[in-house]
Amino acid sequence: MSSNLLNIGLSGLNAAQWGLTTTGENISNASTPGYTMETPVFSEVGGNYTGSGYLPMGVSTDTVTRAYSQYLTTELNTAQSWSSSLGTYNTMISQLNNLVGSPTGGIASAISGYFTGLQNVANDASSVSTRQTAISAAQTLANQINAAGQQYDQLRASVNTQLSDAVTQINTFTAQIASLNTQITQASSQGQPPNQLLDQRDLAVSNLSQLIGVSVVQDNGSYSLFMSNGQPLVLAGNSFNLGTATSSGDPTELSVQYLGQAGGKPTPTPQTLSDTSVSGGTLGGLLQFRSQTLDPAEAQLGAIATSFAAQVNAQNELGLTLNGTAGGALFTVGSPTVYANSQNSGTATLGVSFANASQPTTGDYTLSYNGSAYTLTDNQTGSIVGSAADLTNPIGGLQFSVASGTMNAGDSFTVEPTRGALNGFALTTTAASAIAAAAPVLASASTSNTGSATITQGTVSTGYSAPTSTSTITYKAGTGLTGFPIGSVVTVAGSPSTSYTINTAADAVPYSPNSGATLTITNPTNSTSAGVMNNVTVTISGTPADGDSFTIGPNTGATNDGRNAQLLSNLTKAQVLAGGTATLTNAYASYVNNIGNQATQIQAMATTQTSLVTQITSAQQSVSGVNINEEAANLLQYQQLYQANSKVIQAAQTLFQTLLGIFS
Repeated sequence: MSSNLLNIGLSGLNAAQWGLTTTGENISNASTPGYTMETPVFSEVGGNYTGSGYLPMGVSTDTVTRAYSQYLTTELNTAQSWSSSLGTYNTMISQLNNLVGSPTGGIASAISGYFTGLQNVANDASSVSTRQTAISAAQTLANQINAAGQQYDQLRASVNTQLSDAVTQINTFTAQIASLNTQITQASSQGQPPNQLLDQRDLAVSNLSQLIGVSVVQDNGSYSLFMSNGQPLVLAGNSFNLGTATSSGDPTELSVQYLGQAGGKPTPTPQTLSDTSVSGGTLGGLLQFRSQTLDPAEAQLGAIATSFAAQVNAQNELGLTLNGTAGGALFTVGSPTVYANSQNSGTATLGVSFANASQPTTGDYTLSYNGSAYTLTDNQTGSIVGSAADLTNPIGGLQFSVASGTMNAGDSFTVEPTRGALNGFALTTTAASAIAAAAPVLASASTSNTGSATITQGTVSTGYSAPTSTSTITYKAGTGLTGFPIGSVVTVAGSPSTSYTINTAADAVPYSPNSGATLTITNPTNSTSAGVMNNVTVTISGTPADGDSFTIGPNTGATNDGRNAQLLSNLTKAQVLAGGTATLTNAYASYVNNIGNQATQIQAMATTQTSLVTQITSAQQSVSGVNINEEAANLLQYQQLYQANSKVIQAAQTLFQTLLGIFS
């Protein structure tokens, strides 16, 4: 009996020892990341049969379990993955938002300053200092646009660096998880759970989920991990690597690649992953920021710069410089950028230009060829912009051409119409005289006229040619206006407009004093008659007397004529962008507001997700975390248990000694 009592006491002592050890482990690891609270599991040892009944045999320590909830762990990993993704997105878009500034500052202020300078030139066209001030304002604008381009380049380089770093860390964690799978399988074969290894694996999965979104599948004690597109990162003891490589569609950006099984033979062919196929974690946040914010925003600002240059250049080319020569382009801007896909089998070089550079498209696109048709796809939305059997007509506002070589079925090209505009934006000259402030034509009423009719000084439009000599237009009562250059066509504005071909100097164009007339004079036959002009417009108003005359001729020696400078200044009010609904400054304000609104939205989402992580973490820790107060109580309980079982052993020894005394 004393022997049995001794064994019972020893089993209790052993159980108390396990309890104390486990409690000590919990307390010492209370702040250890990834540690899961452990609990010893005890059971009563089966009794031995005797004639008096089953004799108790004490207690058995069966195992030590983890207070683990698969559900809460999965929920926490998922929440952390999206929190990391949104946090990364928020960090990057906040940097962009800080660089962009306010809707009225920065580039918007520089645009306004430049147009103010042009207004001053219009008011005092002969002043070289006024012109130089306008040129200085233009240089300030160019510098700010260039600076914006450099900032976008820096952000893109930062994304590339972070992508490489994230991929390296992902491969480290997947290799660790695969190794732990193997160790856990081997250790579990002994019949007991290797809690320390299980904690290490769960911590590695948690760390991995903050880098990339993964789903976890348990199979025979091993974890298999899959990306959102279904491709595996871990299968039992095998890990699968990711990598980065220069994008086949844009050499300024890195793409994420799926490299296949680590150490696999033969080496698998890398598979480029689309930005949308990778979600969650730092990696997903970086890719989403680049594709949904960074690239579109740069394209939008580039479109503003492109439109600005196109509008100003076109109008300056319709005027005369201070030297009396025809105006030219004041700004250069980066042309549309085209990258041939590195997988193309054809040799084609694609040329791209704007159908209307004043209204450029604001997206990035892919032009693909299937052997019979060309399709233009928006890279941000994935929607098809347009398709055609050939490249004769523009698609999506872009004019394409095969500059050289041959395009094969399956070939594609990345087209970035305006992203290169920022770095390529520059002044063509710093000469103050280059501002074409004067108009090339001058119309006036004869000082001897007796009627009340007036005539505007005249304007020109694209493709104009100024008259080489002055023409005199005479009003004849009952007939109309005569004296237009022979060979020209005079179009009277109206609904509809009416055109008159001038075959002789006596040919008349009807004129009604009640409505006046806006006349556009063209030279469709390239006549060389005296005074011929092309795309010249004047407006006559009022009632002329019979014989009253008006002259239309070249504007010579007009150093103080600021009419074209006024038209240049008026471009600040021109609603050209956004389908003809927005001015340049409106478009810039929209650009800034879009980024600001997006940044605010992402920040709110990131904050909400952080709160969700906090809530789930609290729930998970309530199950798996160490409660110091509870462990202190357990420590006291197991100490008392240890002491009590010591007393049992002591009692057994006393009984044994008593028995020995009887027989001595």
